[in-house]
Order: sequence, then C-alpha cells, then structure tokens
Amino acid sequence: MNFKKEITKLPDSFGVYIFSDAGREIIYVGKSKSIKKRVLSYFQNKNLGEKTNLLVKKINDIRYIKVESEFEALLLEAELIRKNQPFFNFQAKDDKSPLYIKITKDGIPLISLIRKPQISKGDFVKGPFPSAKVTRNLLKTVRRIFPYCHHKNPRKPCLYVHLGLCPFPYASEENKIHYLKNILAIKKLLSGKSKFLLKSLTSDMQKLATLEKFEEAQNVKKQIEKIEYMLSEFRNPLEFLTQPTLVDDLAAARLQSLKAELGLLKIPRRIECFDISNTSGKEATGSMAVFENGQSQKNEYRRFRIKFKNTPDDYQMIKEVLTRRFNNSWPKPDLLIIDGGKGQLNAALSALDKKGVNIPTVAIAKKFEEIYLAQKPLPLRLEKQNPARQLVQAARDEAHRFALSYHRLLRSRKLYEKIA
Repeated sequence: MNFKKEITKLPDSFGVYIFSDAGREIIYVGKSKSIKKRVLSYFQNKNLGEKTNLLVKKINDIRYIKVESEFEALLLEAELIRKNQPFFNFQAKDDKSPLYIKITKDGIPLISLIRKPQISKGDFVKGPFPSAKVTRNLLKTVRRIFPYCHHKNPRKPCLYVHLGLCPFPYASEENKIHYLKNILAIKKLLSGKSKFLLKSLTSDMQKLATLEKFEEAQNVKKQIEKIEYMLSEFRNPLEFLTQPTLVDDLAAARLQSLKAELGLLKIPRRIECFDISNTSGKEATGSMAVFENGQSQKNEYRRFRIKFKNTPDDYQMIKEVLTRRFNNSWPKPDLLIIDGGKGQLNAALSALDKKGVNIPTVAIAKKFEEIYLAQKPLPLRLEKQNPARQLVQAARDEAHRFALSYHRLLRSRKLYEKIA
C-alpha cells in the first residue's frame, strides 16, 4: 500500500505508532521522539533486514497516540505490547526477547533487567520493553533519583555505593528503611502513579522542614525537581489508551485558559518565546522557541548571536533579538513571551514599537513564576496547576534551554580557540 498521504499527516512529536495487518490485527508497536520521521524511515530505507521488510509488506493500517515525553512513550509502548502481544515485537529483534524490569520480593528487594520473566510470587515486573538501550537509560535516570541495589548480601560497599547510586541497605536498619522507601517510590513511578508520589514526597519535605531537618528536606526537594523534569507532565499510559487525543485535548485546554487569563481577543495559535543567555555579557546568545496550537515546533526555533553588546545588558540584547526577528518575514505570532520581569517586558515593547509591530506581549519572571502584562502594574500570579501558567512556563523553559545550549557551544569554541 502507498502510505504517503497518511505519513504526511503524522505528528512530528513524541508518541507511539501502531501497525496493523489486513485483518486489523496489531503486528507491531513502536515509539519515537518523532512519530512522522520514524514511520517514514520504514518506507524510505530499503535495507531494513529480512524481518523488518516482511513487517513493512504486511502493514495495512497506521495509527498513533501522541504523548508529552519519552518516559510516557516508553511506558505506553510497554503497555500496548503487553496487552496485544504483537508478532513482530517479539520476532524482529534478532531473536532477542524483550526486556523486563524486575523488583524482587526479598526483605531487601533487588532491581534488575531480565529477558524472560522468571517471576516468583510477590515480585514486581514491568514490561516488556523492546529497546534495551532506552530501558537501561530509564533505569539509570531512576537510579539517580532513587538509589537502589542489585547485589545480594555483598561483603563490603561496591562502587555504586561510593558513587551515591546505592544506599547500601545491608549496613544498618536505618539504611534498610530508607532503601525500602526508595523501592516503593520506584514502583509508583513505573506504575504511572507519579502524581501520588510527588504529593507524598512534598508532604515528607514539609514535615522535615517543620522538624528543622533542612538538609534532608533539601534532598527530598531535589528528588521532586528531578522527577518533575523527567516526567514533564507525565500521565499514566492508561489515560492515553482510553483517550488517544489526550495531548491535543490538553493543548487546546491550555490555549483556552491562556486566552482567558491574559484577556486576549483570540486563541494564540502561534506563540513565540524569547530568552537571552550570557556570562558577564560574553558569548551572548538569544533564542526564539515556537509553539503552534499549544505544542512545540522545534524545526521553527531560531537562535541569535548577539552582535552589538559584549557587556551584561539584557534589555538591549532583547531589543536586538526582537528587532532582528521582525526583520525576517517569518509567520506572524499571536503572542510573544519574554523570559524576565517588568524591565525585560518594557524593553521588548520598546523594540516592537520602533518596528511598528502590535502583538500581545507578556513576560514571565522565574523566581515566583509571575506573568507581567503590558497594561497592568502588578504581575499575574497563577496556581502551579493552572493550564495557562503551564503553557507559558513550557515555552519559557524551551527558549531558555535553546539559548543556553547555543551559549555553551560558543563558550566551548572560544575556549578551544584559546587552547589552540
């Protein structure tokens, strides 16, 4: 079959793709950072190997489910494979069985990756996960947040203990209790109970702070931040199975909320967010992150190397970046977001006024996540779970990440030139 038209309609975003045969039976489930690019690769590459070529010949229908992070895609892929047992997920990997994450039921539970689930009663098993590399990376990330053990009764602390990746539960009863808490948290994380886990950790952090155990409270806070970063709006895989359009529905809700909270005349279909990154004015960079219909469009991001300032001056740098942006005939945005406070917002409005550009513009200050509007003297403070705030923050975080990565690149080049 010719899937050209169908593939062009696929999203360039995180998600799971599902191949079915002529009998409407699911024959393969995969995941990718870009559903469109990954599916396209099956039909462009002729040297896929005997088994994958056979898979492509049998494809009669392509479906997909969008998600918001690689972690979500991994768990959703595993859930779909577990439920449907697609033939090619078990045959197209050079005869290697898929991986499972296993947590034993022992007094000191151990975590390991296994090919064939030899399960004892009470063991926790999650999977199957087709990609060994991604699954191992997942466990590495989890281990940095909640250190765990995979050795039974070691005589002395191993390298992982010295690296802070194992709490060595065999050392004392206190270590064991701490370890069992980590295991419980990992189970919740892998079971999609992230919201419950975050609430529990937040409660623990507040109790520790009340008891003036500030160092322990700070450690819990770091765990919360790492989880939030990894999950990035994580949702249980079952939510995507019952509501395949969940990502689009959430994006639409955020846009509606943003329109209402900012008092916009129309829904901002195209949002551009700008950030500046520099070290004492040196190797300064600017970035433009683009969101369309509430979702990031990385192929439309732009970066700017600051030309006219080499001393710390965010205001002038913002003016330069916006001036250069509107010297280009790129699509007109419905909303501009500036990373910063009232001063950065005023600098942006000044640059827009000189260019004769009239576009709703706001700024978001990171310290309290306050949103500054042009016509209001006081900033807008929205709850953490407010959909409008979440969208503004997501755009700001992307612009910040993009600007910082370019700034670091320029700094490393400069350092290399000095060494050379």
